[in-house]
Amino acid sequence: MGGKKKMLLYILRILEKYSDFDHPVTTKEIIYRLNREYSMCAERKAVARNISLLMEMGYDICPYQENRKGYYLREREFEETELRLLIDSVMTSKYIPANDAKRLIDKLKNLANVYFTQHFEHIHNVEGWIHQRNKEFFLALDLLDEAITLRKQAAFFYNQYGTDGELHPRRSEKDVVNPYQIVCANSQYYLIASYEGENELRHFRIDKMTGPEVLKKDARSITKIPGYERGLDLARYAKEHNFMYGGKPRRIVLKMHKSRAGDVVDNFGRSARMRDLDDEYMEVCIYSVVEGIRYFALQFGCYCEALEPAELREIVKQDIADLARRYGV
Repeated sequence: MGGKKKMLLYILRILEKYSDFDHPVTTKEIIYRLNREYSMCAERKAVARNISLLMEMGYDICPYQENRKGYYLREREFEETELRLLIDSVMTSKYIPANDAKRLIDKLKNLANVYFTQHFEHIHNVEGWIHQRNKEFFLALDLLDEAITLRKQAAFFYNQYGTDGELHPRRSEKDVVNPYQIVCANSQYYLIASYEGENELRHFRIDKMTGPEVLKKDARSITKIPGYERGLDLARYAKEHNFMYGGKPRRIVLKMHKSRAGDVVDNFGRSARMRDLDDEYMEVCIYSVVEGIRYFALQFGCYCEALEPAELREIVKQDIADLARRYGV
């Protein structure tokens, strides 16, 4: 790239890094940073000419003539609040290993100017958040996406955590599955897949996978599984399996204290129907998997009573009896 073309790019980088409404950069400062950071000498007329070219190319640059202070970019690819949201999402995502989270955050920080980091010093503290330590997470995510695209089977060791806090394979052989979709739920990434010869969808946490690989054998189409002849409606499926337990969704009826209405919305969104029973309690009707609602009901204890189906009610009653015995009640 010629020197003139390089100068155009370098001036844009200087504006992106050092300018905003509160910090316009002068021609003198641009010349200084061109020399200091890029070992390039420039004259005032060359700087003005390149900034005019950038403006002709569509970059929204406030000119010196408008504010009598200097130049600055009025619009960026991401606003600071948008970058803050993305950085916080990466920092609090448990499924991203700490080193990868720090690397992603550094990339996001580079999309802002130097003043952004000064306002959000907490973004350096990745180590203070819980992150899983599986270094193969992104490899698994990439290979599973490839297997889904190519409609091939995938294989991996599916692990569980031991008392040493490390991952250990559940069995000596790899799980071989037909992969269908990847979904993010409950702050984790899951693979929706099926085993060969089974007519049931299963969920696998990707952060618990090691040794992932794409196999040569074609995956069985999900349309061959009863109930999914038209394919997988991922949005509906995630809504009905919001706790990522397997099984067929059922009509669930709960009696809950009205003070927990916010928790119902947080967990089920608009798919939950709530109606008043009296001044204190409400009825909640949802379609979900029994096993997931079992733990939801236990989580909210005396604020939640499982009414339907009878199977769910009996399971929760048995759980409560087991807890009572364990605590000597």
